[in-house]
Amino acid sequence: MANWIVLVVVSVGVFAEKSLAQDIDEYKSGLPPWSKGYMDIHHIHTGGGDATFFIFPDGTTMLFDAGDMDQKAFDKKWGPLKATPLYPTDSLTAGQWIIHYINQMMLEPREATIDYALISHFHSDHYGYVKDDAKKSENGNYRLTGITEIAEHIPIHTLIDRNAPTYDYPLDLKTYYTKHQDSTFLNYLDFVDHRLKNNQTVEGLKAGANDQIQLKFSPDQYPSFVVRNVKANGTIWTGQRTNTFQYLHQDSLMSDQGKFNENPLSLALKISYGAFDYFTGGDMTGLKGYGLPAWFDVETPVAKVVGQVEATTLNHHGNRDATNQDFVKLLDPEVVVQQSWCSDHPGQEVFHRLAAKRPDGKTRDIYATNIHEETKVALGPWFTKAYKSMKGHVLIRVSPGGQKYSVYTLDNKKSSIRVVNKFGPYISSMRRE
Repeated sequence: MANWIVLVVVSVGVFAEKSLAQDIDEYKSGLPPWSKGYMDIHHIHTGGGDATFFIFPDGTTMLFDAGDMDQKAFDKKWGPLKATPLYPTDSLTAGQWIIHYINQMMLEPREATIDYALISHFHSDHYGYVKDDAKKSENGNYRLTGITEIAEHIPIHTLIDRNAPTYDYPLDLKTYYTKHQDSTFLNYLDFVDHRLKNNQTVEGLKAGANDQIQLKFSPDQYPSFVVRNVKANGTIWTGQRTNTFQYLHQDSLMSDQGKFNENPLSLALKISYGAFDYFTGGDMTGLKGYGLPAWFDVETPVAKVVGQVEATTLNHHGNRDATNQDFVKLLDPEVVVQQSWCSDHPGQEVFHRLAAKRPDGKTRDIYATNIHEETKVALGPWFTKAYKSMKGHVLIRVSPGGQKYSVYTLDNKKSSIRVVNKFGPYISSMRRE
């Protein structure tokens, strides 16, 4: 490991002998560590974009996205909108803070390892941005940012993105991004080439599959655990076996200017463990009308096959072009995690839908990694009162078998993990595919 990574010793008792129901005061300085049978879903907030780290019931690990955006470029292009600064400080990059976080979550005797790393789509707040001063890799001919920086320090066994190994959807991406001078994507291709030359696995997500992402250590002990690949590019699971259908067609995705939008092409997963179901879909879009083509709404066909879940992330950080009425109604989550970094997150219409009563008359519990003060002023006190938490890492911890789960909010203003609050336990509802 590089010498700038400082491992923090979390002072806790032996979790195997303790209950999650114990008073949270016992863990004010740290988090009870993961133990076998539990599933952890860590929504990491660095200010650089999305990053979600999973520890599956048998210890298999997965990272979904590793954002490290260029805040200066954002401010210049999109001001007066505000981007979130790096957390806890700008002394490290977002990628380095993700590494630091993962190192704290890994338990001996296993060293920090990412069994699966997924990149939902090719935007900087999901996989990195090559800045002028980005360091060069010591292992290959590419620079370090986001996912490439994490791979420099934590082994990634299988890298999965939306279009490997061909990178030809909706057109030749190398040619396209060379034309548009996207050095980050070209750097990512150099990283992929390095992995392939060294016999390291790189795959495209196979829509419909439920065996591409598997438990690696003791799958037979957890037969109710499954990762279903719901969507990749324009291909969506039908909800039956591993069958898929083509929703987005290449010839219709290109604008008159020869450009296309990455967001509707995002990967989507449904992760199930017993009665617990969780959905994540990158920057999927769902806005209808307003002169938009019909295919811009990828949320509705996805929501129809996903069905009800216990918890979901907000597509596209809660922007107004996503989390449409069908998505909220059909998934009907009890817990919502908003991975937000901009002052226009969430869109007001999105919040109205989330704040509405559920069919059973109950309200949803909404947790955000960061809500700007300007957003609170613009949307008012009724908005702030509806959130369980508006700042910090958000951990969903699912109990063995998936019958119940809890939500921890964690302080992101310090380098060591500290529990701010605990919510739950929530009770999962038995709903199978």
